[in-house]
Amino acid sequence: MQIKQLFNWANKYRKAKPSTKERKAFDSFLDDLAKLGKDPNPIDLEKSKTRVWENLKKESQNERYVRQLIPVLRKVAAIFLLFSMLGLLIYHTMDKVEQPILLVKNTGEGMRSMVTLVDGSTVRLNENSKLEYPKDFADDNRVVYLTGEAFFKVTPNTNKPFKVVMDSSEITVLGTSFNINTHKNTEVTVASGRVKVQDKISNKDVVLDQGQQALLRASEIQVKEVNPDYYIGWHTRKLEFEEESIASVFSILERAYGVNIELIMPDGDIDCAITGAYSGERIETILLGFRHILDFSYQTDIETKTIIINMNKCK
Repeated sequence: MQIKQLFNWANKYRKAKPSTKERKAFDSFLDDLAKLGKDPNPIDLEKSKTRVWENLKKESQNERYVRQLIPVLRKVAAIFLLFSMLGLLIYHTMDKVEQPILLVKNTGEGMRSMVTLVDGSTVRLNENSKLEYPKDFADDNRVVYLTGEAFFKVTPNTNKPFKVVMDSSEITVLGTSFNINTHKNTEVTVASGRVKVQDKISNKDVVLDQGQQALLRASEIQVKEVNPDYYIGWHTRKLEFEEESIASVFSILERAYGVNIELIMPDGDIDCAITGAYSGERIETILLGFRHILDFSYQTDIETKTIIINMNKCK
């Protein structure tokens, strides 16, 4: 076979529009011919033809294998998709079944309420607050949700931690009593026992003991020592002052009685210290008692729940 005849055959082959793999194989064959010279040895030519044929046959077998495999792969994919959808359905069904039904307790302006949970723990809600809690707790935890202010007295149970969840923080306890106020920043005050306070945004946490208070603000947690009675007096109405400043005392009264107190001080400093104990008295009674040590006058705006105090001097 002459080279010219081979190239004529090649042109006819290309016009038949072979597949890409066939074209590559034939081009490889032509490359071999170019290396063999003008009149190739019949033995070398036969070897080259055999090599090209084997490559074409191998490619053809691979294509047949892939064509045979495609229906199987389609079936496997369909089965996988079916089980995935079934698993997703079961997951959502279980999630709905296990999701506890939450009861809601709201308090409006000037209202307070007490809720006794199924485990015997008690929650005292201050005004303008909301507590969401399940009718029955889960087997391994006790979770409630708070907006506003509340005092918790938790029944101890080491096997079922008690958790209070707020918008940006949460508290975990085993058995203790503490106050939470979320009206401005989240403020946690421990009256007894120990609690863990965690900021959900920064994941920072701190453990508080009795007489400690945590203030959560801008993803930071500030801890200080306090007298818990000043912060839980709104529901106990038990207040004890020992050498407290005027500003501090009236701030505590604001919290305990849910009123706004505007303190108008005269020019110059008034350095008066207040000491006393009060239990369950009306705020008017406490103010009358203060008049034994302070010279002041006051007026009350019932609509806005505001007491305006004009301070003159210490007696």
